[in-house]
Amino acid sequence: MTYRTLYPKEYDVIVIGAGHAGCEAALASARLGCKTLVVTINLDTIAWMPCNPSIGGPAKGNLVREIDALGGEMAKITDRTYLQIRMLNSSRGPAVQSLRAQCDKKLYSMFMRQVLENTPNLELKQVLVDEIIVEDGQIAGIVSNLGMEYRCKALIIATGTFLKGKCHVGLKSYSAGRAGEFSAEKLSDSLRQNGFILGRLKTGTPARVDKRTLNLIK
Repeated sequence: MTYRTLYPKEYDVIVIGAGHAGCEAALASARLGCKTLVVTINLDTIAWMPCNPSIGGPAKGNLVREIDALGGEMAKITDRTYLQIRMLNSSRGPAVQSLRAQCDKKLYSMFMRQVLENTPNLELKQVLVDEIIVEDGQIAGIVSNLGMEYRCKALIIATGTFLKGKCHVGLKSYSAGRAGEFSAEKLSDSLRQNGFILGRLKTGTPARVDKRTLNLIK
C-alpha cells in the first residue's frame, strides 16, 4: 500500500514543468485570477536554455511575437538579457528574414524566476511528479515521488524532454531529462494508464568537439 499525504491547499490549476511553455502557461493562469501551482524537478533551472540559448528565428520568432502580443514574458526578458541580436537572412527576401537574439542563459532563468515568484496567485514548488489523479473522468490532482498529493481542478503538462527522457552518447544511452538531470520516469506510465498514446522525439543535439584537438589540414 502506498501512503499519501494530502497537501492542505487546493489549486485551480497545476502546471507540471517550468520551461518556456510552463512559465507562460502559469503566468497566464495566475493573471486570470486562478490559484496556480508550478511544479518542477529543479527550481534552479526554471526557463533554462540549454545548448543554443536563442530566442527568435524564422519559426520560433512568430511564436514569441504571439506570446508578446498576449502579454507574456518571453520577449520582455529577452530584451533584458540578450548578448547579441541580429537579423537572419538579410541578403534574402523579407519572407525569410527574422530577428534572433542570443541570451545570457543564467540571467534569463533568474529574471523569469523573479517574475514567477512575484506574481500574485502563483506558487512554485520543487516536485517530481509520479502520478496524475483522475476521478470520475476528471482531473483531480497529482502525486509526487515522495507521496505528497496536490489537488487541482485543471492540469497543464509542459514537461519538455523530461518524460522518460534519454541521453545518447555514441552507442551508449542513459535516462536523463537533460544531461546531468533527472528524468520523470513514472509520469509517462500514469499518462499511458489514462489512455494516452506516447511516442518519442529526438532533439539531435550535436557533439561538442574541441577544435584544438583536430587536425584540419587535408
